Amino acid sequence: MKRVALYIMVLACLAACGSNNGSKMRTQDAGKETAVKPKFPYPEVPAYLSEPSTAQEYAALHFWDRYFSAPQDYQNRDLTEGGFASYAMLLNSLPPEVLRKAQQTLLDKAEKSQREWPEGGMFDLMTEFCSHYFDDPNSPYRDEECYLPVVEKILECDLADEAAKARAAHLRPLISLNRTGTVAHDFTYTLRNGRKGTLHAVKAERTLLFFSNPGCENCKEIIDALSSSPRVGAMIAEGTLKVVNIYPDADLTEWYKYLSHYPEEWITGFDAEGILNSNRIYYIRAIPSLYLLDAEKRVLLKDAPLERVLKRL
Repeated sequence: MKRVALYIMVLACLAACGSNNGSKMRTQDAGKETAVKPKFPYPEVPAYLSEPSTAQEYAALHFWDRYFSAPQDYQNRDLTEGGFASYAMLLNSLPPEVLRKAQQTLLDKAEKSQREWPEGGMFDLMTEFCSHYFDDPNSPYRDEECYLPVVEKILECDLADEAAKARAAHLRPLISLNRTGTVAHDFTYTLRNGRKGTLHAVKAERTLLFFSNPGCENCKEIIDALSSSPRVGAMIAEGTLKVVNIYPDADLTEWYKYLSHYPEEWITGFDAEGILNSNRIYYIRAIPSLYLLDAEKRVLLKDAPLERVLKRL
């Protein structure tokens, strides 16, 4: 069974288990009433939506319907965050246009809820969760396409405070660089022998752009994982995949010492022009950072976790 279909079945089972809609039900046990804790009201996917992609889209767009029908019944942060984690996992498998619509739906519901029920703070809570799950560089669900609608909503909504608006105004042009589906900015890199090349001159069906630093433990984990992947190795050998490993900083002493750790079949260079850290053509929030590009250098995945890159390959 496909993972997508299995996940939708899991959602449906969770929804059925939580069909009390969060109400404080009571059961009789030896003459005593026991309060039943509410369960997250997962979406109920109609049975006629048998196509996995259609079911996924429906689940994402209707994920919060039952929750926001009575948010007072779910005043438990852990319960809400558990549901949000499932939502984040679901969004990570959707095309940009769908996840953007799902995010806008969530934010509109949260805004409406906070206006009608200010003490619930739903808009504040959901924007906080969005920041943690979709913007934090260490989050396995990080995705700027998921976070851009949040930034735009904060800028237009009077429920957000001035500090949040200032941060959103700073981030919007940065996370708009090299969006999924656009052509990645070209740049010049310098190899160890002094020769230069450009990103757009790399010829391959897929290009994995890897921003790394020497001695970075997380970078080493990615190097080892890519080097040990049979699929990646086969694609490199066939010439269908090129790994472009770029050091974006200025201190080259450690980089030269570390060169033996990089596979020889990779294109390994540094940014002699110092443009990558200027935030003018790339927004490198943290190292390591992986971009997966197609043959025309359109962005397929941006700053994505390694697991998502390997799955896409």
